[in-house]
Formats: sequence, structure tokens, C-alpha cells
Amino acid sequence: MASPSAGEEAITNFVYGLVLSCMVAVVLNIFSKTLSRRDAKKAYGFLVDCILFDVNSSNSEKDVPSSSPSSAQMRAATASKPTPTSNGSPMFAWLSPNAQIQRAVHLVFCALGLVIAFVIYGVQQERIMTTEYEGGRFKNPNFLIFSNRFVAMGIALGVCYQKGQLRSKAALYKFSYCSISNILSSFCQFASLQFLSFPVLQVAKSCKALAVLLVSFLVFGKRFPPFEYAIATVVMLGAGAFFYIYAETTKGGSDSSNWTVGLTFLTIFILLDGFTNVWQGYLSKTYKTSQWQMMLGVNTFSMLLTLLIQGTDSTLVDTIMRLTSTPPLLIDVTALCTSAVIGQLFIFHTIATFGPLVFTLISIFRVILSIITSCIIYGHYIVPIGWLSIAVVFGAMAYRAYLKNSLPKERTKEGLSAHAHKGSHSSTTKDVEILVDKVKSVGTST
Repeated sequence: MASPSAGEEAITNFVYGLVLSCMVAVVLNIFSKTLSRRDAKKAYGFLVDCILFDVNSSNSEKDVPSSSPSSAQMRAATASKPTPTSNGSPMFAWLSPNAQIQRAVHLVFCALGLVIAFVIYGVQQERIMTTEYEGGRFKNPNFLIFSNRFVAMGIALGVCYQKGQLRSKAALYKFSYCSISNILSSFCQFASLQFLSFPVLQVAKSCKALAVLLVSFLVFGKRFPPFEYAIATVVMLGAGAFFYIYAETTKGGSDSSNWTVGLTFLTIFILLDGFTNVWQGYLSKTYKTSQWQMMLGVNTFSMLLTLLIQGTDSTLVDTIMRLTSTPPLLIDVTALCTSAVIGQLFIFHTIATFGPLVFTLISIFRVILSIITSCIIYGHYIVPIGWLSIAVVFGAMAYRAYLKNSLPKERTKEGLSAHAHKGSHSSTTKDVEILVDKVKSVGTST
């Protein structure tokens, strides 16, 4: 495990990234408010207009190039297409004329894609942060975040261009808020692996539901159905029991002194990741931002901010030189980025094809499989009662997904009526679930 000096270095790097990123967001916000008060945005060009100013609903047709279909048109076109709930899957029509067989094979394909991609991602994540490469351990999580976001941004840019969705109705600087929480939460996730094991990290991620409830209330004053709080409490208690059991079984080991630093990073990671989900949901509801526009906006700012952080602290050049001189590290980083982006594409495809419930169940299975794989490869030991705690945590998460999937069927009309009376901040539970699932930016959900 990491030394105490590694903890000090990680904390220093986190604070540096936090301060620098927030300064960028504040400056952009000041520019937006100052220039808009002068009514001078037309004098600064299309790019600055996109970065600093929203698209006014009354002028949206003027602001968006006429050669490209608007986001509303694209959503309408998408909504008009029949969802393949009962039909077959054209992708596998060559396999069998039977629609049910096509559908089943398509589901297996999505499940295998998600599981394989994210199991590889988890293995590579732990390998990179814990392996003693030539020259020591890799200590620049910002480069891993930058690499993931760069590839994801390129994919999102291509899709948005093809769909005519390059211009979001939201000013791009508004994506910087969840982008900051995105990169800092990812930093904490990578950094925590220097002090805690991968199984602990995966179980801790389950507590994000509680963070979403807390942040939603603190930021927007939003309340959820009682079952949300009940299940979040069960998950938290199960996760807490696992942490205690795991800490007791490793007491006196080489990693026992790292729990304080590791759990600090985990707590910050959960809270920041919760804010990322809540803010992305707000942008989606308020500005009707598509999942690809969200992926483009968040990953663009994440890439630029991590590039700025590495450029100002002189770690970018050093990391590139080390990668070129250490082939095993370069291979591991490449595998990490590739599996993350492929997994993100499978997330979008699975949700669009089979819905958030199926995706959640597959995700729970792949997390458990990732924990088992980590235990086998890296020798982590979990006592039987620890596995029972894991079963309680993920069983509660699966039950929550089931309730979220079934609740709106009884409350759709009620939810739509409430939405009409209360405005854009109100939504049905199903709306929130789909938004939270669909707007994930690459790397934050792995």
C-alpha cells in the first residue's frame, strides 16, 4: 500500500486541481454575466456565444445553423421510432427469423459487452495504481482522466455532428460545474486505490444513491419517495458493515494505516459523484440536453481542465515521457482508456434498447464479478460475513431499480400533471432515473 507521503501528495494534488478548476468556472461565469449585461454577445463570434450564453427559446432557430436539425427535431424523430420492446433486433436478424431469439441474443451481447469492458477497466484501474513499474508507481490520475475524456469527447463530437446536435441550448460553461465534480471525483476514485482495495471502492460506490438524495435536497430542495431513503439507508448500513468487517480482518496489516486517507477520498468521491449526477439531470431537464450533448460538454471541459492542471504543474510532459519509456505502463493505460470508452458506448446502447432496469441489473452483476476478479488476481480476502454484507448492498440496489421501474406505471398521469403545475424542477421518479442513468460521462460510473 501507499506510504504516508503518498497521501500528502495526493491531497495536495486534489486541492490544487480543485482551486484551479473552480477559478476557471468562476471566470467563465463572470464573463457570461458581464458580457450578457452589455448585450454584446453578437460581437464575439459563434464559439464564444456557445461557451458563454444559453440559446434563447425564442431565438433558438436563429442560433442553431439551419443546415442541422435541432435537438427537438432529433428527439421527435427518435421518439417516433418504435422501441424494440416486443420486436426482434435487426442487428441479429441474420442469426434467426425468430424475434425472441434475436432479442435474447442482443441482450446477451449487451450484457457481455458491459461486463467484459468494465471488468477489464476495473482490473486495469487497480493494476495501474498499485503496480511497481520501472521508476515506481504511477501517481498521475489526472493523465488517466484526461486520456479517457479525450477519447470520449472525440466519439461524442462525431455523433453530435452526425445528429446535428453540436449546439446545446445550455451555455457550455454550465457543463464546467459537473465537469469539475467529475474530474475531482475520478481523481479521488483513482487515488483511493493507493490506500484501499478495489472491493472496498466498489462497495463504497453503492452509497452514491444517498449522496444523490442529499445533494438533490441541498441544491434544489428536491424530495424523493420514502422508499428511496429507506433503501439508501439499507445500502449505507450494509456498506458500513462491510467496511468495518474488512477493516477488522486487515487490522495490523500493511494497509491498516491508510484507511483514514482512503476513506476520506472515498467520501469526497461519493459526494462529488452525487453532485455530478444531480447537475447533469438539471441540465437535461432544463435545457433538454441529449445524452450525446451531455457527453460532449462534460468530457470537453474535463479534458481541458485536466490538461490545464497537468500543464501548470509540469506533470504532463513527465508522464508522456514515462509512458514512452515504459511499455507495460503504456499498454495498461491504453487498455484502461479503450475499455472505458467501449463500456460507455455499451451503456448508452443498453439503456436505449432495454431500458434502465435491465442496465442496472447487468451493472450490479458486473460489479460483483469485478470484485471477485480483483480478489482472484490481487489476492484480496473477504470473509463470508463480508460477502453477506455485499449481498445486502447490491440486493437493495436491485430492489430499488425494480421499484423505480414499476412506480411510474401507476403515477405517469399524476407526474405529468405535477410537472405542468410545478415547472421544470418537478419530475416523476422515472424521469430522474433515466436522466441519472443516461447522462453518465465516461469513467465516472466505472
